[in-house]
Amino acid sequence: MIVRLWIAGASCVALAAAMPAHAQSSPDDKRVDVVPYIGVDQVVMGPLKGGGDVLTYTNVTAGLTAEVQNRRVEAAVDLQYNHSFGWSSQAVDQDVLSGFGHATINVARGLGIQAGGLATRVRTDGLSGASTQRDTYTSQVWSGYVGPSYTTQLGDFNINAGYRLGYARVDDSVGQNSVQGQAGGSFADSWTHSLNGSIGFSPDTVLPGVGLTASGGYDREDASQLDQRFEDLWGRVDATVPLTPTLAAVGGIGYEKIEISQRSPELDAAGVPLIRNGRYVTDKSSPRALVYNFDDIIWDAGVLWRPSRRTTLQARVGERYGGMTYQGSFLWQGRDSHVAIIVFDGIDSFGRMITADVAALSGSNFDVARNPFTGDITGCAFSTTGGGQCFNDALSGITDANFRYRGVSAQYSLRRGPWGWGVGAGYSQRKFITPNGQTVLIRGSRDENWYGNGSVSYMFNDRDSIDLVGYVNYFDASGGRPDVLNYGSFASYYKGLSRRLSASASLGLDGVQADDLDTIISAMGQVGLRYSF
Repeated sequence: MIVRLWIAGASCVALAAAMPAHAQSSPDDKRVDVVPYIGVDQVVMGPLKGGGDVLTYTNVTAGLTAEVQNRRVEAAVDLQYNHSFGWSSQAVDQDVLSGFGHATINVARGLGIQAGGLATRVRTDGLSGASTQRDTYTSQVWSGYVGPSYTTQLGDFNINAGYRLGYARVDDSVGQNSVQGQAGGSFADSWTHSLNGSIGFSPDTVLPGVGLTASGGYDREDASQLDQRFEDLWGRVDATVPLTPTLAAVGGIGYEKIEISQRSPELDAAGVPLIRNGRYVTDKSSPRALVYNFDDIIWDAGVLWRPSRRTTLQARVGERYGGMTYQGSFLWQGRDSHVAIIVFDGIDSFGRMITADVAALSGSNFDVARNPFTGDITGCAFSTTGGGQCFNDALSGITDANFRYRGVSAQYSLRRGPWGWGVGAGYSQRKFITPNGQTVLIRGSRDENWYGNGSVSYMFNDRDSIDLVGYVNYFDASGGRPDVLNYGSFASYYKGLSRRLSASASLGLDGVQADDLDTIISAMGQVGLRYSF
């Protein structure tokens, strides 16, 4: 699957400003903004290149945006239900629930509970395009998590612990609908568990010139496809040795054991695996086969640079998964802007990756991506306070396989006066860990994904604003699937007609080019009204 990339600058912020917020306050509250709304949009889509019909839709929406920030609760929600009425036999009716939400509840001193979720759509036919609305090859993606965290200080020792229960699901009919899709290799759903803890002390508190931290964790994922199971047990000790007031040497050594196993598919009389609704039928009586086994010492070393409270740079090189690993990060937090660059290397899957992306959201101030022509939420949630996250990479090329996951991602966001800026870009490589002889994804084969998107928003006043958006995504697929280039842009104007009523208008272009297929370029237009309560 390839996800469409949409980065809408400050459309939700502008709409919220154009509508009255219902506030419920108490002495502890800093901000509580809750805005339920209903809306109607008229959408037209026509081909500029590649043929096809002109399609017309009427979208009826109901949604909720909310922000809560006080002494005990920090939360943000953007949820929307959309029903599309098609005006022809080629324009099918569809129901879509999309959005995201997250919350942090401070239960007691040091003890908190975090929860969050995401709902969105992606294509399942190996292509990405302007609209899931004009094509039946779509999947509905769900992901959510909940769990407690605890942090305290016991004398000179810092103690941290946490647990997260996650769930991810993809609802589709790949095997029935998709020509380019991965019949038998589609993700269905999975439950994940992540438990971790640490205890340590800072340099010069217990030992002169060195800080030590002992940590450990256990991660597990149980996926329904072939009863697949991932288990990761690890423990390590890390040291921090200050070299200057702003520079320190860091490093650690430990032990890790990873096992990935699954059962066999049922076979028909000819010995061919049975597939139902695009997925293998699991033979529950078959023994569990070990797909991947890592059991060894792990280590890494590097530097940590903190020239100020706003800036942190860390780079590490080490050995893990039977080879060298390279990881790093650069974080800068300004008063009204944020920069994050991450270099990553690990063993991952779609279920664990999308759940971790949702869990990475924090704070209560976001510019949320929504496609004005379909209402879908994809791409990134930008935040100037450092809690933003891009979902582009997780939603590209969804499979049931585990993989070695390496790459780099970067985000920049700025909100200054009437202007808002957001930029996201990244590259990743997935090297698949599959049983020998799997027909769809060959063991050791690689997918690569490049993406970039940016937005500029300008607020003329507290009711009127404009967004300009551009995006590009290139997915280099393995296993006989097509390589896909998706690109486009759109502009949206939001006008507050009264305290409760606002209007919007959008124009856009979207192009998709795949191997051995004609390039398709579509033009899109939208006008709509929204009423808030």
